[in-house]
Amino acid sequence: MSGRDIMYPKYRLPIAIFSNILEACAIVLLVRYLLPLWGIEIPFYGLVLVITAWIVFSFLIYRCGSRALERKAVSGLPELEGLKGIVVKGIDPEGTIKVKGELWRARSEQPVETGREVEVVSRQGMTLVVRSLD
Repeated sequence: MSGRDIMYPKYRLPIAIFSNILEACAIVLLVRYLLPLWGIEIPFYGLVLVITAWIVFSFLIYRCGSRALERKAVSGLPELEGLKGIVVKGIDPEGTIKVKGELWRARSEQPVETGREVEVVSRQGMTLVVRSLD
């Protein structure tokens, strides 16, 4: 079994479906049996709306999680060189940039304003050397 098989098990979708069924059952039990004990009555169509909303929410969370797991991690100089990023904190001579969703300390010979696009030229330790694309 490779590292990729561990990160992306083939049974993730069936587990997600099974857990959604359990969650839906818990909602039904809560609405039909527990809430009436406290004097709270919810009509059947309310229960259907709650379950439908929960299924849609669960589906969206599953998709977002799947995309996050499938994204390739950015690490190391060979993968960073040539990538483009956005300046988050102005560079004069040092600042912060965002590359592939990660924040990096950056250095440039010329000042670069926040919001500008930069390209990674090299790396000095944990600081990226960048140049402005403007």
